[in-house]
Amino acid sequence: MKQILILTVIAAAFILGCSEKKVDPEKLNHANALVNSGNFEEGVNLLDDMAKSSPTDLALKQSLISAHLKYANFFMYNDSLPPKVKYPSALKHYRAVLKIDASNKDAQDNANMIIDIYKSMGREVPNV
Repeated sequence: MKQILILTVIAAAFILGCSEKKVDPEKLNHANALVNSGNFEEGVNLLDDMAKSSPTDLALKQSLISAHLKYANFFMYNDSLPPKVKYPSALKHYRAVLKIDASNKDAQDNANMIIDIYKSMGREVPNV
């Protein structure tokens, strides 16, 4: 009886592990190219869609982290954007990085800087 239970658990784990789709390398490269060319929105959306069916793919996770950091930095360091646009948008993407990798120092530091800016102005931190 115990052996049947163990085999059932192993089979279920195998089936669940096989249900994740492999990331299409061409699609991943295309999404990365979009981000690298400044088409952040389209590239991030494509990566997010891929992550729905392949949430544990390491290359995809790294691409998502990189894409969100680049997009966040685009907002954060864009002097042509007003603070009410750039800070909430940047914070949203730094937080997206931290959902994937809570120990990402760049995202932590920049998110904390934005939070400190809001607090120093006596404003509520956006919940993005």
